[in-house]
Amino acid sequence: MSLLRGIELTSSSTILTVAVLAVLGAVVAAVLLPWTLPARARTRPAEPANIPDPTDAADTADSQGAAEAPTKAATEPTRPAPGRLTALAVLRAVGRYTARAVMVGVPVLLVVVLGGLLINRPMHYVRTLGDVIEAAAPRTQGASRVTPLPDPSVYDAVPASAWKATFQDAGDGSQEATWTGPVSGIRLPVRVIVPSGYRPDDGRTYNVIEGIHGWVGDPQSLVTGMTSPKQLQEAIDAGRIPPSIMVLPSVNVDGGQHDCVNIAGRPAVETWTAEEIPRMIRATFPNVSTQRAGWMLMGISAGAYCAARTAYDVPQRFGAVGVMSSFDSPGEGALAHSGRQLQAENTLSTMLGKRAPDGLRFYVMGAQDDSSGAARAAWFMEDSVREPDSVTIDTPVQGGHSWVLWNDRFPSLLTWWGSDPAVFAAAGLPAPEGDVWAKASADGVKPLTQTPRDQRTAGSISPMRAAPFEINGLGTIIVAVVASLATVGIALARAPRWGRRREGDRPSALRLVGAIAGRFAVVMVAASLIAAAVGIGANAGGGFYTSWRDLKASVRMNNQAG
Repeated sequence: MSLLRGIELTSSSTILTVAVLAVLGAVVAAVLLPWTLPARARTRPAEPANIPDPTDAADTADSQGAAEAPTKAATEPTRPAPGRLTALAVLRAVGRYTARAVMVGVPVLLVVVLGGLLINRPMHYVRTLGDVIEAAAPRTQGASRVTPLPDPSVYDAVPASAWKATFQDAGDGSQEATWTGPVSGIRLPVRVIVPSGYRPDDGRTYNVIEGIHGWVGDPQSLVTGMTSPKQLQEAIDAGRIPPSIMVLPSVNVDGGQHDCVNIAGRPAVETWTAEEIPRMIRATFPNVSTQRAGWMLMGISAGAYCAARTAYDVPQRFGAVGVMSSFDSPGEGALAHSGRQLQAENTLSTMLGKRAPDGLRFYVMGAQDDSSGAARAAWFMEDSVREPDSVTIDTPVQGGHSWVLWNDRFPSLLTWWGSDPAVFAAAGLPAPEGDVWAKASADGVKPLTQTPRDQRTAGSISPMRAAPFEINGLGTIIVAVVASLATVGIALARAPRWGRRREGDRPSALRLVGAIAGRFAVVMVAASLIAAAVGIGANAGGGFYTSWRDLKASVRMNNQAG
């Protein structure tokens, strides 16, 4: 079992192995499906002209005389009773169709798995089979207690050398290290993205962006899914933000939860993200800003909730928070599965209204057709904020809950962050002159969508309300289901009979090869259509992509990332 848990799902060898097994499974099905037919059905009956007349057979029997009757009766085998014959025929039929279902089902399942692996590879939702098992494990509700962060003296007692990490080039524009938090004891991968030409002794001051990935995911998903190295450098080069380092810690403390606060009895993940990662960055990159305005905490999906929730607890650490497609109430981790009272106590908008305002800035983005209610969370936080804290909303009508949206809006988040002169002052630089957003829009950065109150509608578009043949439309779902069922029916009922020979005929090699090729094709088509139907259904249920345009953009982005 431990061996299976260690299978790397993002490796090329794993993907190639599944693809080869899918093809081999389809070949086996194409060859063996005819053997699931009854013996008499494997051969076509001879031409009708060759069928003897039953009256002739009767005359022949009469001419043999009554004297032969006892001999024939004595030599005929005893036939089973009619009831027993019927039951045996039913069992054989069930066995034949079960065998067909297995033969067709194996390549179908492998193609579905292959599709999932291809989607997972560039975005790194899960890294190993063990991550899948843990993510699929049922969440049990239990009492959880949020514990406070350790006193600063605990961190100060740690030797200075323990705070430094050694990063290696990861080959995708980022650097990676596996580092152990000296207080929490958490040992996980951390990615950093440094600007072009960075040196610890270059005499410049660098701001810091800490990013928290979603569930399921890991730091690399933020690198590839949002093309962070490219977009960060573009924002720096265009003068929209000062030179900045981006740090992306993993928060998969045990693979099965996505916590962002310290929970009694569980790894101290907030100690890791709120205290240890910033201290490690300051020790490893000594020329980063020491001012609050020079640090931003951001995240996507479940990581977006964690970014806001963590910033509440360390107001002295971060001056800005980027919240991209968050839910208002905790949706993952122990906070989401420990009863309504704890959920209510940790609702972002409620906590924002109760905290002592100190000038913390929030960028809260969520598409109005996001099924997780991200736009509604943005509006709730806007209604709850008290000055001098501020909330800037960005709630586009469409976008779903997808990497296309986050990739599209990441430059908007960076532009918003750099629009505060204090951010440049924290890096020892003057703020850019002129209209920041006008210049950014000219460079292709999406402007903020600050939806007026009378135009706000939140909630994913159901198949009944969507355009019939949009990606989550009812027509698309019906076509996908009908097409997949039809091809499966052909594979199970018709394909096994292809290429039968007539009685007395010699097998035709051409006919045999053609029949095998036809069966292989129909099995692979059935597998592909079922995989597409599963994907369409999962997307409609989760509200990830709400248009074919977004899906096409995601495919292009995945190809570039992969």
